[in-house]
Amino acid sequence: MAILLKLLSAYTVLVALLVAVKFFFDIEQPEWSVLNWLMAAGVIITLGGAISCKRALEAEDGEPDVRRFLDVNVPFYAAVALLIAFAFQWFSELGDHVQILADLTVSDVVAGSDVPVSSMWAYIDTAYIVVTGMVGVRMWNGRWPMQR
Repeated sequence: MAILLKLLSAYTVLVALLVAVKFFFDIEQPEWSVLNWLMAAGVIITLGGAISCKRALEAEDGEPDVRRFLDVNVPFYAAVALLIAFAFQWFSELGDHVQILADLTVSDVVAGSDVPVSSMWAYIDTAYIVVTGMVGVRMWNGRWPMQR
């Protein structure tokens, strides 16, 4: 079981590093359409680790201190938000719909302006790097959830 946990955590950290390199340096390969499928597995692994940690916290007796409560719940809800964001992308690709958020312009919202609105994927990619990287490193070190 420990070897499987190490492999899953290594996968999430390596994909987070790949996304960081692709995001910050805009390398040609791999394409985002391929990378999104690798990221999807990382989101699911991260959510699984966060759920496991949350269940361990709920199984403890007594009320946890604020630091421990935040240490468990912030990654959990961030992983849920990533899952929701990626679910919209997965169903968009499966249903062959056009991604509307990336094509909006400010002129669509505010009359007379023609400045493009950035895609929300820039924020989601940043959150992906931070959240999956953090959970992956904690799973690798065996320090999940945080020790008292």
